[in-house]
Amino acid sequence: MDDEFADLGDRLAQQTHRLRLLVSHLAGRAILARVELEDLVQEVFLRALSSADIPAAEPGDPLLIRLLARIARNTVVDVARAIRSQKRDRSAAPLARSDWSHAGSGEVASAGPGPATLAAGRETQKKMIAAYRRLPGDYRRVLGLRQFEGCSAAETARRMGRSETAVHSLYRRALSAWGEAFE
Repeated sequence: MDDEFADLGDRLAQQTHRLRLLVSHLAGRAILARVELEDLVQEVFLRALSSADIPAAEPGDPLLIRLLARIARNTVVDVARAIRSQKRDRSAAPLARSDWSHAGSGEVASAGPGPATLAAGRETQKKMIAAYRRLPGDYRRVLGLRQFEGCSAAETARRMGRSETAVHSLYRRALSAWGEAFE
């Protein structure tokens, strides 16, 4: 059982960068002004670890990515609801985690990277997010659907109201523009 839990933790940890980008995409500036991105990411991982729906597949498996995207979306919705309920008090203070967290207060033991590695990763992540935010809206949308949520080209085309060929072309241009903006 412990090996199974450790394997699940490893598979989830491999999705950390993708999940940070997805949560940043879903949350937007207003929510991220009130809640730390890392708190949201940790909450998604805690909810995923307590979920019985985790597929036993490879780390890049679309089912795992879609599950994490669904959990991330639900987490952001919970935070948005907590912000709306707090607005009655006219407060713009940061939310306490207990206002929106459903995963409990138990801390998951980490055998991961140390503080210096985490700091370097966060710095790179901030640069990637800043580059992402400078992209045009259509580029952000196609990247959000294809890269972060793991939607197929056909699903992305349906959700964006475009042809599948147009989505492929837009996605390629968006990735290229994002790479240039990041450099």
